[in-house]
Amino acid sequence: MFHFHSYQLVTPAALIRVALTGLAVFIAIGLVAPASAQVAAQGATLPVISAPGDGQVVQGQVAVTGTTDVPNFESAELAFGYPSDATNTWFVIQMLDRPTTNDTLAVWDTSSIADGGYVLLLRVTLADGTVQETKVNVQVRNYSTAPTPSPTLAPTQRPQVSIPTPILIIASETPTPSPLPTPSPLPPNPAAMSTAEIYRGFWRGVLLIAGLFIFFAIILRLRRS
Repeated sequence: MFHFHSYQLVTPAALIRVALTGLAVFIAIGLVAPASAQVAAQGATLPVISAPGDGQVVQGQVAVTGTTDVPNFESAELAFGYPSDATNTWFVIQMLDRPTTNDTLAVWDTSSIADGGYVLLLRVTLADGTVQETKVNVQVRNYSTAPTPSPTLAPTQRPQVSIPTPILIIASETPTPSPLPTPSPLPPNPAAMSTAEIYRGFWRGVLLIAGLFIFFAIILRLRRS
């Protein structure tokens, strides 16, 4: 059995439409991606006060360092105020027209203000008119010392007295030594010999040897003759 396949010819007009569609999609992606990245960068970057730190005690000439380099930077200002001021009044320390990155923003002279708590404000104005800001609380102590926290006393523990257990010692009776039995004398040794008996035995042996010697000498003489 034979199978027949039908083929559809692609015209030049169809190819042009496909090419134009792909080009339009590519251009759209190229325009949307940078805009999205710019929006994300603006939302992620904020001004920063690096020093002094939050809650730090300062005095005299204080170098305030930080970062104002955010996207679409237009201008910035560093100011201080009171933490409980309901009027939201700020006293400008320095105006900045150039972005900085972890550098000295201004030198704040605290000797002209009273000791107490203050708030440092770093405000950055963007090109579109929006504002980004950050705050840090500090304690100025030029004429007074910071309160020293009182140490917490630990509860006193009662000393524990250990009473030793009494030991009853009972004196034992002194033992009476019993007398040792007197050793009985050993019986005389029947094999023991007196000095006289030893001498008699010695001479008997000498006479016996001399007699044997004479006897063998006589026998040898008789054999020779």
